Amino acid sequence: MQQRPVALVTGAGSGIGAATASRLVATGHDVVAVGRRPEPLEALRADHGEAIEVRLADLADAERVVHLVRDVAARRGRLDVVVNNAGDAWQAGIEDTDPARFRSLVEVNLVGPAAVVHAAWPTFLAQRRGCIVNVSSLAQFDPFPGFFAYAPSKAGLHLLTVVAANEGGPHGVRAFTVAPGVVDTPLHRRLVPDGVDDAFRLDADTVAGLVVACVAGVHDDAVGTTLAVVTPAVAPFVRDWMDRNPNGGVRIMELHR
Repeated sequence: MQQRPVALVTGAGSGIGAATASRLVATGHDVVAVGRRPEPLEALRADHGEAIEVRLADLADAERVVHLVRDVAARRGRLDVVVNNAGDAWQAGIEDTDPARFRSLVEVNLVGPAAVVHAAWPTFLAQRRGCIVNVSSLAQFDPFPGFFAYAPSKAGLHLLTVVAANEGGPHGVRAFTVAPGVVDTPLHRRLVPDGVDDAFRLDADTVAGLVVACVAGVHDDAVGTTLAVVTPAVAPFVRDWMDRNPNGGVRIMELHR
């Protein structure tokens, strides 16, 4: 019997991660669901049975993350997909974000995903196939005040995508960034307890659908790029930012000696 493809999803206990794990199971994957809290991960396994393997890890512990990913690839004999969804966020201005606090967020949102990709890379190269989906945020383009640490960590996450796509392309490795706007998740409800107008809010399953479409090859014309996910009400604001920042805000200064 043909072995099912294996996907590893971080932050799989709730929100986009849980919805992505469920959709991947529905499309024929075995899913290694990674998170910090056992209860929601066990609930996910109860819904999907043996297709879900639960693994506990904190993305801030990069050494443990590398060991976990390598162990999965060795035991399963393959690893086809990694979805870097786990992350954290809080709002604090520049004055209130000292280097230690800045570093703590970067460890989770950037170093942890880098550890996942690093550990999966030898398997991807040996297989000559693999897919990476990094879940970022519109904050990587146009951050709100108070995202002094969060926005750079997510912008860096997208550059992981760019590097992985460039290095992995000749070896059959595809990489994407999915950058949603406001998503109705426990993390967002913690950040904005008063809520956001429904017209501006995405649901987690919608974003998960795009993640899984990337895995399936639907968006292979966008390898190495960011897929911004927004509601119709938000789209004009994103287009306005793009109009004001052509070429991603890069201006070429050709200087002559």
